[in-house]
Amino acid sequence: MRLVAVAAIGLLALTGCGKKGRHSSGSGGFVSGGSGGDAPLSSPSGLPTDLPTDLPSFTPSDVPSFTPSDLPSYTPSPSYSYSAPPTYNSDGTNDVSATGCDYDESTSSFQYTLTIRNPETQTMRYGISVKWNDQSTTSLLGSDYESVTVSAGSSQTVTATSYRTLTEQTSFTCKVESVLKYAS
Repeated sequence: MRLVAVAAIGLLALTGCGKKGRHSSGSGGFVSGGSGGDAPLSSPSGLPTDLPTDLPSFTPSDVPSFTPSDLPSYTPSPSYSYSAPPTYNSDGTNDVSATGCDYDESTSSFQYTLTIRNPETQTMRYGISVKWNDQSTTSLLGSDYESVTVSAGSSQTVTATSYRTLTEQTSFTCKVESVLKYAS
């Protein structure tokens, strides 16, 4: 409480409150220097002289310490692992066998029976391209594209077909041109 009183009295002394005959230059503040005006202020009277000099000090050493070891430890759980998808040969030629290269005069169509066996551990989709060529001229007589999905370890049979009317006796060949397979 004494400290507050001392500070208030000191503030009054610095601002010049209570000073008699205060001059103003129009801009506020104290008038200093010159020969006119009041006599300078003397030390205020009645101020306490027994102010404490042993005020407590505050230093950072008084702050409690904090170390990372005070934090709880965290271990992520469960751990996750990545496994690569199974690999396979994208050329499925060895997975396809073909029989019955034929021409059906009643439907005017070439036919070729395809059996697809999927040896993989996952379902595969097969894209199979078949061509029929004239045996003597090797010109193209017909073609077909079959897209077949076969489950892992299973087989499936489809018939490739191409429609064309033949007007004369023709010898031809059937050929599985390409087989591409990919995971379905």
